[in-house]
Amino acid sequence: MTNGEAVKIGLAGIAGYGDLYLEALLPKLETLGATLVGVVDPTPQRCRRMQELHDARVPIHSSIEQLFGASDEIDLMLIVTPIHLHPEQTIHSLQRGANVLCEKPLAGTLADALRMLEVQATSKSFAAIGFQWSFSHAVQSLKRDIMEGVLGRPIRMKSLVFFPRPITYFSRNDWAGRKQSLDGRGVFDSPVNNAAAHYLHNMFYLLGGTRETSEEPAAVQAELYRANAVENYDTAAIRAVTENGVEVLFYTSHAVGERRGPKSRYEFENAVVEYDAAGSGEFVGRFADGRVKHYGHPNLDRHEKIWQSISSVRSGKPVACGIAASLPHALCVAAAQESGGEIIDFPQRLRRTVSLDDEAMIAIDSLGEQLADCYERNCLPAEHNTPIAWARTSRAIDVREQSAINGRKNGAIATSAAAAARRPAVSITLPAAKATPRFV
Repeated sequence: MTNGEAVKIGLAGIAGYGDLYLEALLPKLETLGATLVGVVDPTPQRCRRMQELHDARVPIHSSIEQLFGASDEIDLMLIVTPIHLHPEQTIHSLQRGANVLCEKPLAGTLADALRMLEVQATSKSFAAIGFQWSFSHAVQSLKRDIMEGVLGRPIRMKSLVFFPRPITYFSRNDWAGRKQSLDGRGVFDSPVNNAAAHYLHNMFYLLGGTRETSEEPAAVQAELYRANAVENYDTAAIRAVTENGVEVLFYTSHAVGERRGPKSRYEFENAVVEYDAAGSGEFVGRFADGRVKHYGHPNLDRHEKIWQSISSVRSGKPVACGIAASLPHALCVAAAQESGGEIIDFPQRLRRTVSLDDEAMIAIDSLGEQLADCYERNCLPAEHNTPIAWARTSRAIDVREQSAINGRKNGAIATSAAAAARRPAVSITLPAAKATPRFV
């Protein structure tokens, strides 16, 4: 397209988080040189900006297929819908010639993620994934220093995120906390694959060798626990070791009574970089020689993913975070699910019903302190030198053979995607020592 043409935008999902997209877009469409040609939602009455959409004469459709059928051309499709809809809606948009900005996470299963990669690789369009920190100036500045060796060799990265959630959070829709949607599509909803996904992805992304890539986990060990009446887990402790030997630790829960984090510590040969949302809210690097570098606040430009996607439609330049950069997170989520095995229920005696913003939530006694201590000690709960009653050991998963991610084994991408797409669920098995793990 030429610079003088308006970028034609479609939006799938106008309630919930999609409302924030409308809040950002509607006042700036003229300034951006863009137009909203249509929106999609099967229950649009839940949208708080219906009057603004009506005033702007934006057509409202019940499906993405209906939107594309009614529009001559869509340059950029924004997808802000449930996790299990990301693959089919992204693929449909790419096949219709639209570029895509799909909200995080990439998909519910690795099989779906690989299908998305296969379609995008044969398309002339791009697919950005909305891990918004990856688009921020703060993270990009830090990533450049890491890539250029300014901080020295990376050794360990760890993050802690406690996002308490009321009981109603898990009944707000028909897929929250579930492994599959009601119609059998993979969701694997959890704090690791949804609410706190940004902070696990960010560690893999910062370690990536280029602006558009992330580093892959070579091995993953995860302990998965459950306090709420959900199918999947609401608490996790994960250790991943990347292909370059960097230890990545991640601790997250919805069952801690008080919010804590995101909090991160990234350790390098020559520096330590820390982030604490309860502190300065910026990445700060402290070097061995006494220097201090402030990289900035990653939440200041949370809509940069939208602006960059619109700009990339015009310029053809790659976006900071696409499917390839998001796949290591999907790989870690799948490996963690297999490593954790059967999800462990917290003992009933530790459960307390407490108030969170005047709503009831389930909190586990001492869970926050115990996970925070594991964070400080760089260990999983089952490894703690003072036994934790509820902790259970898990097995490590070797995922090194699945390195089609980021295109380093280009010939394997299509094969892996096609094979994975035929399999109904995600798991990782090691049938024998040194055998190739399979994602099924």
